[in-house]
Amino acid sequence: MKKTIITLISLISAALMLLCFSGCGTNEKKQEAIDAFNKANTSFTEVANLINNNADSIDDEVITTFQDMSSLLSKYKENLESDEELTDEEYDKMIKWFGEAEDWFKESKTELEDGLANLEQ
Repeated sequence: MKKTIITLISLISAALMLLCFSGCGTNEKKQEAIDAFNKANTSFTEVANLINNNADSIDDEVITTFQDMSSLLSKYKENLESDEELTDEEYDKMIKWFGEAEDWFKESKTELEDGLANLEQ
């Protein structure tokens, strides 16, 4: 399971680098979506590292949820990397989801850190 999480983190990190380079020459909404993805991905990576480093102490359901989130982030990454133009409404929907996901990742990180701290006591 740890190898899966490490692989997912590596793929998303590589995608993040690609998105940074592909950001040039895009329309405003697409760039806004790329920026929102990058922020959400950074928060996701922090939580994924926390999970990976403490996988034995974290509930399998939590790990599965983050693997699902990783898959969704990868799907959106593919949409953003594609040459196909999306509508402004589709970009807005993505941007909204990235913001909500980022908030959720931050809350999850705090909860995981608190739970791990309680285990250490």
